[in-house]
Amino acid sequence: MRALSNNRRRFTLSAAAVIALPTALTALPGAALAVSIGEAAPDFELKDTHGKTVKLADFKGRHVVLEWTNPGCPFVQKHYSSQNMQSLQKEFVGRNVAWLSISSTARGATDYLEPGALQAKYQGWGAAPTALLMDDAGSVGKAYGAKTTPHMYVIDRAASSSMRAVSTTSAPPTRPT
Repeated sequence: MRALSNNRRRFTLSAAAVIALPTALTALPGAALAVSIGEAAPDFELKDTHGKTVKLADFKGRHVVLEWTNPGCPFVQKHYSSQNMQSLQKEFVGRNVAWLSISSTARGATDYLEPGALQAKYQGWGAAPTALLMDDAGSVGKAYGAKTTPHMYVIDRAASSSMRAVSTTSAPPTRPT
């Protein structure tokens, strides 16, 4: 339990540093980014699990966290069962950061969940993102180079003019590099 608490603390500190020092961020070693740091963040439009259209441009002027997620992924399950993600979501959404959780799981995949079932799953986990988005075609995931879950990007306040990225796969980052 102590190790889990230390991991959460490091992840929280990392996330806080991301929000406080966006110009210092680079991708973690080995992360393949479809968007380079400093490039414009690709705009997108997706439906949330309630059928409402959500656009990245809707959040211009705010920091935005993009979290690719799949409830069938053991690493996603680890971070949600430990309450890591929910704690971060609540903390940063409370600081006016838009947290967009994105499911890019293809409709034909064995772990695909229909929007209502996906919403229920994350609601049961106590998730608190700004929106839970459906990217069944994977077009947004491809635009950002999101290949694993959880995979995260942080977009600075300008949203359309500058991109800062952090990526995590099986473990939370210990610090931005």
